Amino acid sequence: MDAGGGYDEAELFGGLAAEQWAVASRADPRRDASFYREIIRSQDGPALELGCGSGRLLLTYLAEGLDVSGSDISRDMLTACREEAARLGLEPTLYEQPMQELAVPGTFRTIYIPCGSFACVMDRQEALQTLRRCHDHLDIGGVLAFNVFPVGINYAEPPGDDFPTPWAPTIQVDLPDGDRLKVSTRFTALDRIEQTWQEERRYERYAGTALVRTEIRTGQGHWYFRNELLWMLQLAGFAPDAITVTGDLTPAQFGPEHTYTMAITAVR
Repeated sequence: MDAGGGYDEAELFGGLAAEQWAVASRADPRRDASFYREIIRSQDGPALELGCGSGRLLLTYLAEGLDVSGSDISRDMLTACREEAARLGLEPTLYEQPMQELAVPGTFRTIYIPCGSFACVMDRQEALQTLRRCHDHLDIGGVLAFNVFPVGINYAEPPGDDFPTPWAPTIQVDLPDGDRLKVSTRFTALDRIEQTWQEERRYERYAGTALVRTEIRTGQGHWYFRNELLWMLQLAGFAPDAITVTGDLTPAQFGPEHTYTMAITAVR
């Protein structure tokens, strides 16, 4: 299994996927908003969201008067963010780039990566480079915050090889033009040694009962364990006593579908 070379991280979030995220973001309960908001406010300065997508958190914070910019790898997602911002009367500062290539003007009091998006960086060296670039873009005393969702795998059981898994419906949304979008997901590979998975997401657009468009988008993810993240953050330049890992945040903070998550904060 390819753990990263040749994988297009933007592929999973373009086209119909960006349309789905834009609609879903409007109705999202934003259970994680309070976690990152508290950090941004406590730092009392500019913040940068990596993986801002269609603006689920970014536009929420801008509407509250917080100084937040955003960056994302997907041009389609950033287009959706700008369209939603215009509807709300907001003018976000947005950058199109992979988080492992972070290079934006200035420094920040807070950099945050919500939704477990750090897992989208497949290559281990590029994941470390992401943390290093975050470190370099922080003011002294600034905070990096992100969360990851550990995969529930029992290493005592033999690995399953029945891939791809069957298509499973995940979400259905009503698009602004009256069409409906049905999304299904299946896993195509899992590597317990590399700690990676591969998946496909099928997007089916319907006008009434007629299927008018189908897209299948491929993606991957890389899960991390606590001590891995601690070592990576230290290699990136964060002092050991400046790193905090909270290993059991409540569903009220990150949503009932993720009853277990690790939230990480690191102070430069």
